Amino acid sequence: MKKIQLVLALFVGLTTVASAQIKEGKISYERKINMHRNIPDPQMKSMIPEFRTDKFELLFNESASLFRSVVDDEAPDPFANAGGGGGGMRMNFRMPTTTTYTDIAKQTQYEERAFFEKEFLIVDSLKQYKWKLSEETKTIAKQLCKKATTMITAPQMSMRMSVRMNRGGESNNNTDTAASKPMKPKETELVVWYAENIPVSVGPDNYSGLPGVIMEMDLDNGATVTTAVEVSTKYPKKELVQPTKGEKMTRAQFQENMQKLMQDMQKGGGMMGGMRIRMNGN
Repeated sequence: MKKIQLVLALFVGLTTVASAQIKEGKISYERKINMHRNIPDPQMKSMIPEFRTDKFELLFNESASLFRSVVDDEAPDPFANAGGGGGGMRMNFRMPTTTTYTDIAKQTQYEERAFFEKEFLIVDSLKQYKWKLSEETKTIAKQLCKKATTMITAPQMSMRMSVRMNRGGESNNNTDTAASKPMKPKETELVVWYAENIPVSVGPDNYSGLPGVIMEMDLDNGATVTTAVEVSTKYPKKELVQPTKGEKMTRAQFQENMQKLMQDMQKGGGMMGGMRIRMNGN
């Protein structure tokens, strides 16, 4: 009888541990962007790696979350000196930094963005997504996750590059560009995986509205994939605060500002998906 009771006690204990919910902590993410997806020119593709990987983290508790970029200054830039060779080209990629704070109780988001030496503070209500839930599951960062999908509409961007080449000691400035301008908005599928074991309805960027934190997002069938790599119950609680820097505006006003910035950028340099690209001769 004592053996049976011991086995039952161990079983109950293991079940309790397995079902214990995580209501505060930190999730580390990696975002992989397919750089070749919007580049039609094969020669241009050969100059840059196919993918770029960036790091982010999500601090959260039951009342708020903070999703932010993680800058690794010591990590080598995989895009530096792309193309190689003595007459090659050097490309400098500048990723926009972002911090998104979600007030879960008030259903309000505060998004701080540093974009081309300008700072913006976007304040708006949480966007409501029409999620289609599935019973399909997979494990991400040791958390059992369920699948959900929705359709989103986002402006598309073409790429513009400015090229400077020096040959034989002579300065030969050539500019080979594709119009850097917004294209018609494209409706695309967003596939996410959320963990019910972490019952906080938030995720990367401004996505929310599911019965658990979003652990992975796949936008446009692999164009941009954001995946959780680690979950920890320890986090810097003092840093989970609402951002305050930048010119305050709504999301609609921010989008208008981006349209103006894109028009200004047609005069030099380029961007794709918020990424500035310069190509200079050695």
